[in-house]
Formats: sequence, C-alpha cells, structure tokens
Amino acid sequence: MLYVDDETVGGVVEAPHGVLVLAKDDCDSCAAYEQEIRGMEEEGRLGDLVVGKLVLTQPGSRQFKRANPWLREVDFLPYTLLYADGERVDEFAASRGSYLLERAEDAGFVQGSWLESPSPR
Repeated sequence: MLYVDDETVGGVVEAPHGVLVLAKDDCDSCAAYEQEIRGMEEEGRLGDLVVGKLVLTQPGSRQFKRANPWLREVDFLPYTLLYADGERVDEFAASRGSYLLERAEDAGFVQGSWLESPSPR
C-alpha cells in the first residue's frame, strides 16, 4: 500500500485498477484495514491492483478534498474507492479486507479464486 497525497494520488486514480483508501489519523479501524490489505498484498491476493492510502487529516490532501465535495457526506472511515483508468467505478465504507476483495472481484479487478480454498481429501 502506497501512502499518497495530492501530488501522488494520480498514480492510484489513473491506474488501470486502482484502490484508494481514505483514512484519518487516530482511526483504529483504518489501521486494522491497512494491516489486512498489506497482508493480502504480501500473499499476492490483490493481483495488479494499485492500492493507495490518503490520510484526510494530514497536510497534502486539501486539493483532493476540494475536488471531491461529496466527501462531506462520508460518515465512516476507512472509505474505499475503486478506480479504472481515472473513472470511479465503486465506493464503499468497510474495514475488512475480505469486503475489498469481494468488491474488487465484482468490478472485474481480481479473479475470484481467492474465495475458494481447496477442500481436504
């Protein structure tokens, strides 16, 4: 997961398959979500997704907040946005990595094989 700001967020948003996680400081759910996502990245479960985290309470997020006035309506963090080549295709509030995988699969960003685990014989 990349930490992004106004200068670098385009690398996530403009990616063929980008995931932007909006978070804030002092958010236990945000930290736990990040940890789950990092684990999935290490396991290779996120394929070629470009995942970035924008901390809205840090300097460097002002332009993003101004360009996206709908953020005022977001009540829960972390808030996740899925982008395909610069177009926002999905958004949701969730703090479980499994939900991110489910939504990324629905958007065609990752294969669904991660859901199936081989059954012991």
